[in-house]
Amino acid sequence: MAPIARFIVLVPLVLALVSFVLTSLALFSGHKQGFMEDYAVVRLNTSMIGRNILDKAKDGGKDGGKTGSTKDGLLGDVKNWWDDVKGDAKDQINGIKGGVADKLASKLGVSQWYSLHVMDSCEGNWSPNATAPNPSLNVTNCTTSSPSHRLNLTDILDHELKVGPLKLNLSDINWPDSIQDKLDVLNDALLALFIVYVLAMGFSGLSMLLNLGALLLPGKTGLLLLNLIVGSLGGLACTIGSIVVTVAGSKGVREINDKGAKVGISAERGTQFYLLSWIATGFMLAVAIFWLAQFLALRRKKKAELRHGGKEAA
Repeated sequence: MAPIARFIVLVPLVLALVSFVLTSLALFSGHKQGFMEDYAVVRLNTSMIGRNILDKAKDGGKDGGKTGSTKDGLLGDVKNWWDDVKGDAKDQINGIKGGVADKLASKLGVSQWYSLHVMDSCEGNWSPNATAPNPSLNVTNCTTSSPSHRLNLTDILDHELKVGPLKLNLSDINWPDSIQDKLDVLNDALLALFIVYVLAMGFSGLSMLLNLGALLLPGKTGLLLLNLIVGSLGGLACTIGSIVVTVAGSKGVREINDKGAKVGISAERGTQFYLLSWIATGFMLAVAIFWLAQFLALRRKKKAELRHGGKEAA
């Protein structure tokens, strides 16, 4: 291999290295509190959860005061709080909305957002408030990094509501079970995604080492073929992972938003995570294409040598 052609191997080597780093970051984002929290797969906004209670409080209750003293006390407590917030005429409209979102979550005792990562989930609050332009993420807790430990929002909210200031339960906010059903589909997809990303990270790292070997030991046909196989497997694993997270994430977010609108919960995809995943995929596919081109070039060269050798023999 000519000196210049030899150093072309640096291109797939760098691409494989970058892909290895990106797949590692995608896999481990969120595994520690505050680490790459912006790179969540899906984020649930719960800052306005229970707003149906506010609607009842503002209307004085849809049952015309026929409920028992426990419910009357609950609605009365929330109504008094609502009147205090609404009566602050010095606040701007956006400020009032932000204040309501912050105080509503605090009043109920729940976090303002929950995020799903490949390996775990986190929760926290918006800063300075939920309706501020581009609010920052204040992480308060993350689960242990275990692919089998997934977000059970129903259990979490039920617990937080019960220990919160108003001592509520999920039935008080008319929580639909279908939301957790949609989250379970996402949880299953993330478990599969964990396996795929482990493979993608492994193949990317191995490809990086094999590319280094091809740089140090040029002209080895077996090494070239091995680079092609490993690079192709890495590209395939990254592609499968990116497709799974894109399709499952989009569908899950759409269905959660549909089911959660009535109780004040919404979801959004983590755009930065998806970009990370597809960039890593593109780089590994480029590595596979590079070694495929090298393999085809080697085959053409050998065929040409055979034809040339046959002519000389004749």
